Amino acid sequence: MRTGRGARGGFTLIELLAVLVILSILMVVLLPRLGGFRERAKERTTKAWMQELSAAIAEYEDRRGDYPPSQFGEQWGIPPNATNLGGECLVIALWSHEAGGTSLRDDRFVNTDGDEAKKALSRIPRPALLELADDWGNPIAYFHRRDYTRQDTYLTVREDADEAAECTVRARKNPQTNTWFNPDRFQLISAGSDGEFGTEDDLANFDEAAGES
Repeated sequence: MRTGRGARGGFTLIELLAVLVILSILMVVLLPRLGGFRERAKERTTKAWMQELSAAIAEYEDRRGDYPPSQFGEQWGIPPNATNLGGECLVIALWSHEAGGTSLRDDRFVNTDGDEAKKALSRIPRPALLELADDWGNPIAYFHRRDYTRQDTYLTVREDADEAAECTVRARKNPQTNTWFNPDRFQLISAGSDGEFGTEDDLANFDEAAGES
């Protein structure tokens, strides 16, 4: 038989409440940090993906003598709209019959504007005009150097909204020299975690921070 003050059958209501309060405080403190860890992980994997994509684009240039276009060619017909245009052209070119296809994995396709060509334009047996997504599910903008002066429209889902919204994208210049980043090549730009191009969390295949130093 248990005797004395040390013999207890379980937690009291006050003790349970105290534990719940402590757990609530820990959740308030830790959840934002965990969210920050997840976002940084997505940034790292998106940067790695863009490096992989850049290598595939360079391989295309080595085979074809030029980088993939970011404007519809005559052989593709007229695009149904101008949304996500550079990203769609990049997919068509990299997966084209003429280029012999690409070794890039195919789990990054999105079609945020839901458009289609009149027929399949590449080795992908669908007429849908696809884009390649970052880790937030938004299309990565692509500019061939010939189109650096162009202003493009991309459809993205922002962190504070449930529906996709149009966002303006421009190729970037080095503010120190007023010259284009990657002037003889191409630019890849991700809208980053906020899903909005032109903000501080954008990711690219060039170092904007170096141009601001």
